Amino acid sequence: MTSAGPDPGFNVQHGTEPAFHPPQPWDTPEIQRNAALLSEVPEYLSRGQDLLRWWREMERTGGPSEQFPLERSFNRATRSFGFYGEAPVSGTLMPVMGNVQEMFYDQTRAPASLNLESAQWMADQMREFVLKYWMRISSFREPEAHVEQSQPTPPPALSRLSWCPVPRPSQIGFGFNQLFYKPVGANEVRAFPTYDQMAIVDQRLVGKLYEWLLLKVRIFDFNFRTRPFGPDGPEMVFALNEESNLVVHQDFINDRQNHLPGVLGDFGIGYSFVKNPTPGLFGYGPGEFDAALELINFRVYKTGYVSVRMIFISNRPRQVTNVVVNPVSWGFRLADLFSFGIASRLFAPAKDALEQLPLQFSVDPVLGYVNAANALSGDYAARILCISLEQLEKNFLVQHFRQHYETVLGSLATWRRFPDWLDEKSLPPWVISGAGS
Repeated sequence: MTSAGPDPGFNVQHGTEPAFHPPQPWDTPEIQRNAALLSEVPEYLSRGQDLLRWWREMERTGGPSEQFPLERSFNRATRSFGFYGEAPVSGTLMPVMGNVQEMFYDQTRAPASLNLESAQWMADQMREFVLKYWMRISSFREPEAHVEQSQPTPPPALSRLSWCPVPRPSQIGFGFNQLFYKPVGANEVRAFPTYDQMAIVDQRLVGKLYEWLLLKVRIFDFNFRTRPFGPDGPEMVFALNEESNLVVHQDFINDRQNHLPGVLGDFGIGYSFVKNPTPGLFGYGPGEFDAALELINFRVYKTGYVSVRMIFISNRPRQVTNVVVNPVSWGFRLADLFSFGIASRLFAPAKDALEQLPLQFSVDPVLGYVNAANALSGDYAARILCISLEQLEKNFLVQHFRQHYETVLGSLATWRRFPDWLDEKSLPPWVISGAGS
């Protein structure tokens, strides 16, 4: 196995500031920046565990009471629904929302006399693929126009008139990197070497060698779209934060065999989201959840049928965008523009004093528009035009559904490409290292 083991180069003792040993080849400013997240891991891991306990209780009692259709797929074996609820998180009731999506993944093809044997082979292969390799191969590059190396490059003044094909790399899915881990039984946190960050460790080792893992995931093509003035009006596209930090724990991992009648195995990964320490432009979405949990589980039946079930739970948004208004900063920037930078230097003492005053505030223009439209129309905008926070929530869940749907379909091509996932020597380097995903 090529995944990283404990590396003594970087330690963060609990309850203390990060303490670096003498610099190692992989000690980089990026690792040091990411270390700022470590103090948040226990809290967001606990929140994810709270959501997991709540969800298990919901499923035991028949599922969330408030469910709604989310997406229709024609001529495909899929099922999905969204839901609302209230979950006890960190000692308080948190309004939550989420979605469940189930879809067909694969099916063995063998004579009836070999069906069970073939299904068991499928289960062994699927266990290895999901728990060891899925997070390494979960991003995909879409086809693009071929560009000849000898193609001339037009001058900048004429580039907008050129019909020559231009390479426009486009990816879908998730790109995972592992940043830090806490060894089982150790009172320290260590960093993964930079060269091994894409080779996500075998998830079966979480709970045995690793108490938890801190990952970063880049979510490709996760754009939230809305048309505030109707279907024929201009479209607003919010390119949501493409990176999120995740904590992996054995509670979120599924590795069970022959535990249910007719089922050969359940193999799944999962993670809790860690909120970015610095607020961004968006008040909700990847990197901005107060609490969120993702579970992705593959089930292999004795018939050889394989399904995948994905569950997402997060807090309901209290704001959509987070535009920070700082009149002091804006005023001095404008003054510098007209004074060629002299204003900030000339009035530096006054600027420093003004920046200490509580003049900065944030606004949410999207939610402000929703509230204003309904206040002026007596909620007609919500009832008839669907201009409401609830509709924005459902749009977000639909986008989440589509993103995971495409990722799972993309992984299917990789899964079918190699005949034996248990034979590591037969797998190409890009699968082993995760560098080509």
